[in-house]
Amino acid sequence: MPMSAGRLALVAFGLSLLAPVHGALADTQPFPTTGDFVQACGGASASEACLNTLMYVEQVIDTPDQPNKTCDGGLDALLKARDNTVLNMLLTERVVRVVAWLGQHPEYARQSYGDGIWAGLKGVYCR
Repeated sequence: MPMSAGRLALVAFGLSLLAPVHGALADTQPFPTTGDFVQACGGASASEACLNTLMYVEQVIDTPDQPNKTCDGGLDALLKARDNTVLNMLLTERVVRVVAWLGQHPEYARQSYGDGIWAGLKGVYCR
């Protein structure tokens, strides 16, 4: 089934969010630990780095052979957003919920951000 121009643009936007993060993670690791992620992303409005990092973790975890491992619809659900505003809203909601969950689970604070975000996604959405 061919993609509509709008869906194709949204997919391109979503993937553009991932590309800078992948390079940034290789070079600077904006959040070396889960505690760093929680501290930086704990406000009411999540920064672009927070949104990108969560989306990157979703991309790594939700593989084609194991989609929706985080029980939140995974990357596919994010890319089905009707526009960039909705995509950012969905990502922000996930960041806020994951940060809140991680705040109640300090045992993840010293683990890598990826392990913590994955645990948070499962803790929030896989009930």
